[in-house]
Amino acid sequence: MSSPLAIAAVTATICDLLNNGLIDNDLAPLGSFSVTALPPDRIETGNNEPNRLNLFLYQVTPNSGWRNECLPSRDSHNQAVRLTNPPLALDLHYMLTAYGSADWAAEILLGYAMELLHNLPVLSRQDILTALSPTNPISVTLIPPDPQGRKAIDLANQIEQVKITPHYLSAEELSRLWTSMQARYRPTMVYQVSTILIQGVRPVRSPLPVLTRGPEDCGVNSQTGISAPAPSLPTLLVLRILPVVATEQLLDAELGDTLEFDGALLDGGTVSAEFHHPLLTAPNLLPLEPGATASLVRVLLPQSHNVALPSFVANADQDWPAGIYSVSLKIERPGKPTRFTNEMPFAVAPRFLVPPAVGAAAGGTQLTVQFFPQVWPTQPVEVFVGGDPLPVASIAAKIGTLTLSMKSVTPSEEKVPVILRIGGVDSQLVRDRTAQPPRFDSQQTVSVPV
Repeated sequence: MSSPLAIAAVTATICDLLNNGLIDNDLAPLGSFSVTALPPDRIETGNNEPNRLNLFLYQVTPNSGWRNECLPSRDSHNQAVRLTNPPLALDLHYMLTAYGSADWAAEILLGYAMELLHNLPVLSRQDILTALSPTNPISVTLIPPDPQGRKAIDLANQIEQVKITPHYLSAEELSRLWTSMQARYRPTMVYQVSTILIQGVRPVRSPLPVLTRGPEDCGVNSQTGISAPAPSLPTLLVLRILPVVATEQLLDAELGDTLEFDGALLDGGTVSAEFHHPLLTAPNLLPLEPGATASLVRVLLPQSHNVALPSFVANADQDWPAGIYSVSLKIERPGKPTRFTNEMPFAVAPRFLVPPAVGAAAGGTQLTVQFFPQVWPTQPVEVFVGGDPLPVASIAAKIGTLTLSMKSVTPSEEKVPVILRIGGVDSQLVRDRTAQPPRFDSQQTVSVPV
């Protein structure tokens, strides 16, 4: 998710793209020009009117698709600790106006700008990172970080892509718009930019997972004996997680586990697995395990915290961040085009290297957790003790240890679970799901002193 600075970040990014696009098209015969983001009534017009493209945010509306995505942020008792941080989902509406000092100059600028935005319907993450980089000539120092540490460049990490859609207004609509601006009309095009997700990073209360279901919860009814037609292209159909400890049953993978895929037409000259993650600049590649067939393959996830395991690869705990991945198979055959299967999503969960430890500290107690994989500087990280959130300072470099104050934790006479959440994926509290009744992992609990 992005920050309250996302609106300014969108405007700055589009202005940067327009400015670079006009420069690349070599409009020197027009003379000098500029790209600005000013209200139309503040732009000089008349005999001294310069060549200019102006992008003005004239309206902000809620995005209906995301408007009710999360639960309310507080419960009926209006407690101090929030339940959720629902995103503020917005659509931005811009006027793109062209000004010119000579005949046809405004029309030329508007035409090039419309073509640029037509060929760029989505603001890519790289476009945003480039536009908001400190080295960019556009001054991003005017967009400082907010008190919660969020920055304008966080827009590049939000889950939704930022899409640009043209809106063709009628003459009457344009007339009303310009009349409200109390400015002289100039050639104008209107665009909608969506979706901008603004979300806080305040601590929230996290409920513990449900261990058992009630007797009336029987699940859905399904019909057996129906099979889908065989795929005609290399296809992944089923993904299974095979933990290091065979008796465990995990919902998410951990480094060192094996991923097993059922599929069709998975054989070829050289087959490898390609892993994508939002923080990786290039996908991580892994070979298949021996014994792969056209319908069944296995991939061993690397780890670098246990030399005795066959999955040991130096620096794996640094190079494979926790979070949501997508994986596909890359099939290369001599003399033929490279083929890729469909992508399948899965999560890599963080895990404690040693049980969490509670110790004395100045002014109270503190919790120390050691874990893998390491958390990256831009990743959101949260720690919960019995559902109570602990404040986590900003991460400046990749680390595998956190030491946190426990002042805000409710004392308990019994041991309570500790949850580590990195990139939206929780450490797995229940490791043996065959036990009846299920139990929290005793190696992930601590005593909270009174």
